[in-house]
Amino acid sequence: MIICVLHLAPSGMKLRGHLGSEVQRKAAGILLIEKELDQNTSVVKALKVREGSPLEVPIIRFGWSNAEGRHVYLGEVDKESAHTTRINDLREIATETFRGRVHVNNRELRQILQDTFGIQERTARTYLKIMLDAEIIEKSSQFPGDFRLVNKETG
Repeated sequence: MIICVLHLAPSGMKLRGHLGSEVQRKAAGILLIEKELDQNTSVVKALKVREGSPLEVPIIRFGWSNAEGRHVYLGEVDKESAHTTRINDLREIATETFRGRVHVNNRELRQILQDTFGIQERTARTYLKIMLDAEIIEKSSQFPGDFRLVNKETG
């Protein structure tokens, strides 16, 4: 087993550099650790899982315990909060994907999801449905088979 610590590119969910790209392609799993802004805790979530969907892996919370003098497990994030976090991840990927573009075709968007999460095409289709249901993206009325980013300010 090889464990590698990498950093995400400042612009989003993509791993930095050649090593990051290679690890993303070959890894059995990629975990993302994020500090929660409103609390003094961090969460660990799956960014990629070779077998299965990262959306099905529970998000765990941990934080520093002064009493024990170390980081301690604080339990899983509740389902509703986990769902919101995952929707936010998909929204971030969509925002990055549509930066400077109005439309992205179905196949390209699926491929981006597959590459980002290391998932199969069938799971990428499920993610697209989640993104449509959450009104992150919508089908283009001008170009059949294309999607566009939903702009919340203008509807």
